[in-house]
Amino acid sequence: MNSCLYKVCRVFVMLLCCLFLLSCNDSRSIESTEKENQTKTDQTSGKHVIQIGSKSLTEQYLLMKMTALLLKNEGFIVKEIRFLDSPSIRQAVEQGFIDIYWEYTNTARMYYHKKSPVYNGNQLYQLVKEEDAKRGITWLNRSDFNSSWGLMVTRTFMEKHHIYTISDLMKYIQRDEKKIKIATNEEFLIREDGFKRLNEVYHVDLEKEDVIALDSKILPLAVKEGRVDVAVGMETDSRIQEYGLGVLKEDKVVFPPYHAAPIMLTKTMIDYPIISKKINLLSAKLTNEKIHHLIYQVDILHQDVSKVAYDFLVTNELIQK
Repeated sequence: MNSCLYKVCRVFVMLLCCLFLLSCNDSRSIESTEKENQTKTDQTSGKHVIQIGSKSLTEQYLLMKMTALLLKNEGFIVKEIRFLDSPSIRQAVEQGFIDIYWEYTNTARMYYHKKSPVYNGNQLYQLVKEEDAKRGITWLNRSDFNSSWGLMVTRTFMEKHHIYTISDLMKYIQRDEKKIKIATNEEFLIREDGFKRLNEVYHVDLEKEDVIALDSKILPLAVKEGRVDVAVGMETDSRIQEYGLGVLKEDKVVFPPYHAAPIMLTKTMIDYPIISKKINLLSAKLTNEKIHHLIYQVDILHQDVSKVAYDFLVTNELIQK
């Protein structure tokens, strides 16, 4: 009886070993497949695949799509990859996983290079360009599109109190000792170039308790519905246009520029010089007004990103219809 039990146990152990070996082989197979999926060579044509990334923002989807359509028009095989945040897309380009994506000048300066913000747009661009050149990353020509902060109010508020600039607002607060409600997101309250900077430039003493922290998505709505008088948010927010709000003019240099520019692996740029030539032509066409309109078409009118991007390229004679 003991002999039979021994044989059964032995067979059972052998089966477990086989299953373990099979799982190891499966794991190696999965790992191998993942590596194959990450290759930049198309197995059918043998051509180099240009991998373009974007962050999780509508403006980024548009920039990625326009870039992809431009390169496809030149005969390149293109793969588009979306990333959740700035750190992940930055890591991807530094590791050579993607070739191209659009970055913002002060994002690179403050978060990747770990340096204080710079408020002169041209100087800032040169600094980040030189710093990243050491890392095998090339900044192509920056656009005039500046994805920065802005103070939004209703048109009624502007006209009633004759407030059209940030200075007008600060004078209004100080002169009449008005207690106005201001909203922004939590990030702005702690950023070096955020709430602290606003107070320093305009010599006011807005306490944090005077400011309501809200989710970025509802800031324009809070202004529209009168729950707050002013909201500090992104100027690219398409709901500013949808709700008929106004953005106060920045009459002093308070917010650092966040100009969008395509960045590219230097090796890829050297191997395919036509890419930088074509993308630089796109950069030259991008302005705040144009990008805001494109975002509005996607976010508010619910038009397809690919169609909006394609129409822009055709309208600006970057590709043939």
